[in-house]
Amino acid sequence: MKTTPQSVVALLCPYFKYIKAKIPLLLLPLFMSFLATRSDGQQVNGFTITGTVLSAEDQKPLPGATILDVKSNNKASADVNGRFKLNTADTSGYLVISYIGFKTTQIRFGRGDHQPLRFLINPETAMLKEVLVSTGYQTLPKERATGSFVQLDSTLISRRVSGDVLSRLDGVVPGLLFNRNTVNGQAGQSDISIRGISTLFANNQPLVVIDGFPYNGDLSNLNPNDIQSVTVLKDAAAASIWGVRSGNGVIVITTKKGKRSGALKIDLNANITLSEKPNLYYNPNFLPSGTFIDLEQQLFDAGAYNSDLSTGYKAVSPVVQILAAQKAGTISVSDATAQINAFRNNDVRNDLTKYFYRHAITQQYALSFSGGNEQSDYYFSLGEDNSLASQVGNSNNRITLNSFYNFNPVKNLTINIGYNLIKTDAKNNSPVGSIITTSKNTIYPYARLAADNGSGLSIIHDYSSDYVYSTGNGKFLNWIYNPLQELENADNNSKSLDNRINFGVNYKFLKNFSADLKYQYQNSSLNLNDYYNSNTYYARNLINTYSTVDASGNLNTPIPVGGVLQTSDSFLISQQGRGQLNYNNDWNDKNQVTAIAGFEISQAIAKSDANTAYGYDKSTEISNANINYATSYPLNPNGSATIPTTLAYGKTTNNFISYYSNAAYTYDSKYTFSLSGRIDKSNLFGVNTNQKAVPLYSAGIAWEASRENFYHVGWLPYLKIRATYGYNGNINTNATAVTTLRQFPANFNSYPNGNPYDFIANPGNPELRWEKDRMINLAVDYGFKNQMITGSVEYYLKSGHDLFGNSPLAPSTGLNTFFGNTADIKGHGIDIVINSRNLRTPNFSWTSNLLFSYVLDKVTKYDATISPNNFIQLSNASALNPLVGKALYGIYSYKWAGLTHDSGDPQGYLNGQVSTDYSSILSKTSLKEMEYNGPARPTTFGAFRNNFSYRELSLSVNLSYEFNYYFRRNSYTSSNLPWQGNSDYFLRWQKPGDEGNTNVPSFQLPPYTTDRDAFYQYSSALVDKGNNIRLKDIRLSYELDKSKFRHLPFAHISFYGYLDNIGILWRANKDHLDPDLVIGSSLSAYPLPRTYAFGFKANF
Repeated sequence: MKTTPQSVVALLCPYFKYIKAKIPLLLLPLFMSFLATRSDGQQVNGFTITGTVLSAEDQKPLPGATILDVKSNNKASADVNGRFKLNTADTSGYLVISYIGFKTTQIRFGRGDHQPLRFLINPETAMLKEVLVSTGYQTLPKERATGSFVQLDSTLISRRVSGDVLSRLDGVVPGLLFNRNTVNGQAGQSDISIRGISTLFANNQPLVVIDGFPYNGDLSNLNPNDIQSVTVLKDAAAASIWGVRSGNGVIVITTKKGKRSGALKIDLNANITLSEKPNLYYNPNFLPSGTFIDLEQQLFDAGAYNSDLSTGYKAVSPVVQILAAQKAGTISVSDATAQINAFRNNDVRNDLTKYFYRHAITQQYALSFSGGNEQSDYYFSLGEDNSLASQVGNSNNRITLNSFYNFNPVKNLTINIGYNLIKTDAKNNSPVGSIITTSKNTIYPYARLAADNGSGLSIIHDYSSDYVYSTGNGKFLNWIYNPLQELENADNNSKSLDNRINFGVNYKFLKNFSADLKYQYQNSSLNLNDYYNSNTYYARNLINTYSTVDASGNLNTPIPVGGVLQTSDSFLISQQGRGQLNYNNDWNDKNQVTAIAGFEISQAIAKSDANTAYGYDKSTEISNANINYATSYPLNPNGSATIPTTLAYGKTTNNFISYYSNAAYTYDSKYTFSLSGRIDKSNLFGVNTNQKAVPLYSAGIAWEASRENFYHVGWLPYLKIRATYGYNGNINTNATAVTTLRQFPANFNSYPNGNPYDFIANPGNPELRWEKDRMINLAVDYGFKNQMITGSVEYYLKSGHDLFGNSPLAPSTGLNTFFGNTADIKGHGIDIVINSRNLRTPNFSWTSNLLFSYVLDKVTKYDATISPNNFIQLSNASALNPLVGKALYGIYSYKWAGLTHDSGDPQGYLNGQVSTDYSSILSKTSLKEMEYNGPARPTTFGAFRNNFSYRELSLSVNLSYEFNYYFRRNSYTSSNLPWQGNSDYFLRWQKPGDEGNTNVPSFQLPPYTTDRDAFYQYSSALVDKGNNIRLKDIRLSYELDKSKFRHLPFAHISFYGYLDNIGILWRANKDHLDPDLVIGSSLSAYPLPRTYAFGFKANF
């Protein structure tokens, strides 16, 4: 039998599910043994050590210091006088003594030592000294680094309970901003930026590196329980080693490994996360049924529905149907009134909440084994995450496997091999999107989705009920839309599989040299299958749309009756190899040199295909292949078209080769100098080598002033100054030096005349070159006496050159715009970190972490122009609007001049004068006359985390803040009523004098002035400040350690609870709106629900 990743998963899944199901049974005997174990049990060969832990600086006791017996993992804590007792496992061994703010010290002990022992440990000059940072190419102590690094250990990473890695960086990394405009209550793919934006139209996301290689997969699938540390590289000296992919910053992820000479260690982490039901009542884009009906009656009397009713097929609400029947005399006034009044107390949100939403539940299990001996170490883990989403019918299952083996077959030679597998299975069967998105863009508020007994009810969807029931003379398929039946019949799923294999060899030679050879192979696939069986509305509607009944009464169905299967598959094969020479040398206790040089080569091949099968039967997996895609058929209710197809194939190959080097020299532990350089080449550019390759470099210097003999600042014993300068790069893989085409077959998407055609995807540009981002970083690291306050202050300047942008071309070229290296941007910012030890007693401690970031980007060169007719796009807060002198993401508006006294009409400015000539305002306002409200993304942001501990109990509370940005809120417009309503309708101008109390225009009966609505909708009257402070999350944990609780069957166990998305404490806008929530016309927009997580983590 051939072994494949799929067969490995199939083999392991039953065992993992068995383990998960048996976890309670596995824990039961362990707790039984806990109850049965006597308190005086000791190791046969061990003995009790007594002693005192003191500061070597002033001989004062260190209460709370931890003393660890390396062999047995037994621990003890020093009391208020620094005294302790510890049971050892053997007659001799090593103790590790640790205390916050002091150097961790290892001391040998033996049974013959004179007791009580007396241990003196030295204070650390700064907490930064203990930090190791990884660039992905090398690991080095942070005190010898000149660049800007942020390092997160596994403790901080595991503080947050979530299923992905990136979300755990939110609120703990200075300079990192999550640009989350939430849609449908879900964050979706994380859009993050490090120190602002460095590009316009190229990839704007940071490069993510996992175990030394860039990761090309979906980061949301990575198991966070396998992460040992995360290092964020923010400036050129830190990140430029990654070349043209480092312009947006680099996130380096290091996974867990085994430990040499370590006994088998088993870690088990299990938790469950419960979410509140989504709050559909938050959305202001809703009118109560009574108001909605009153408007319908008013608009019906004004003739607003005459056009829709005259067609016979356009969808109108049940109330309009009743009013039309009353007008036609088919029902009486009293019956019509009674039927309409029966709708007034309905609220579709009640049925949506009851039948289509639920409390989301996520279960997470992670089990790992690690250990090693003097010649090798290993790590193996299994993980499973099961999620039931808030929308009924949507779910996700993820299984992960991670393994790493490292060994020394001979002296100086180290070989390692790793394998990682991620398998996901997701279902997307919620019909909520179809329910609330009808031919009127949204649903009427008095719709009933289910009867009192819970059976599904049909609603008006695309066509009027008269048309649905009468068309086809009874021979068409059932054309009604029943949401609950849609939920029952939905069968949409996606499956992904990601495999990564890593292989590495390190050989040490000539005392100070070593060489690395590394290789990574990645193979990932994503399969999307949307199957619409013959009972689904999608299949019935499509078949009916193309069906006809001839004069003889025969039914003709060009699309065969049956199911419809739509498939989409994508594949990625990536290979990356690297050869690297390392040099490390210390001499005379004064000089330290670290240098690397190497090359790497990579290739990524992406393939995709899509297709549609008609008449598909899932049970037999057979479809009807006799489909005529060439003929144009008449459509119901009108028009004609060919049968749609999604047939498509694609392939993209990207090749890169790079050469790099990095060197750092430290003298006397005071002065550090660093240099790095890199050259990248790609197949995306032309044949000219100078254009294909771009050198990127950086230089840095650091001075630890506090080590100087003349430095005598007692209250500030640690002071370090850093400065760096260099270039990062970026690339847009959609632009190439040669002309690229997309070819489409005959009749694809109903192209005119049914002929095959080509589309110029990218006009050739032989002058194409890399984007370059220059950054200057100035920093100060500091530590106050006794490390009561530590942190850093960094100021940076950055500028982007040769950025991809649009530039106008003469029409004679056959193109309107030219896409190439035509734009420049610049920015600056500040990152401040303040860590404080506020209070510490033997049993209680309180520490704080304050993060403050400020960043401002603006465009300095951009040639494309915008016509006045397109100014409305500038009002979109989530759109990139590159205008010279302004922020990359900005909000622009038509200037507001209030409401008229007599009619409540909105007023703007035309040629500097107050005007209600809306058509001219929209078409003649110049760009200079538009009001720039401000940036659409926060320019000032950060977090404030407080950590409290009392004995074994710990509490962590994190607040976040975002300032200096704006958002556009929704309002009502007359032409969209009543279907797209808004609570602003109740604040509208209704009589003279109201203009002094409101900016909401009066209601206008048809015929509508749509330009009036457009002006109001995109005026500055609807722009609010986004400033807010949030209580982000709270974590509470209780730790039990075998050194203190000797009955425990575990070496250590932690029980924890976690509360997330708690709420906004303060916001600048007066409308109680969440500025990060995108609210369209859809009822499905709601804030992220609050979540509650509970779990435990045990070490054996």
